[in-house]
Amino acid sequence: MEIGKVIGTITSTVKHETYQGKRLLVVQQLNLEGVPQGPVRIAVDYVGAGLGDLVLFGGAPGVAAEVFQVEKAPIRDLVMGIIDHFTVNDEQVMSLYDNVKSKEGEKDAIS
Repeated sequence: MEIGKVIGTITSTVKHETYQGKRLLVVQQLNLEGVPQGPVRIAVDYVGAGLGDLVLFGGAPGVAAEVFQVEKAPIRDLVMGIIDHFTVNDEQVMSLYDNVKSKEGEKDAIS
């Protein structure tokens, strides 16, 4: 699993049948300091996350097929949880209510 922030949504009227009725979210992976790292990814929402939410996302082969009870699911990443806050070594690192830093270390305008 990865930590990320929902930075957008995708609307698609023509799509694979597995995506019917499911929200597609644009998620930016974050490191433990809240700084964006890696490419932006598209994830299928499983928990009702929204724009600006900190989330747990990721997947492994077969997970989406099992979660959505379909034989073959062309889904690489799922949003599996909304993070309220997390701590490392008894110190709160990030909260849902914190701004997330940009790649340059400045506060992000998306909150």
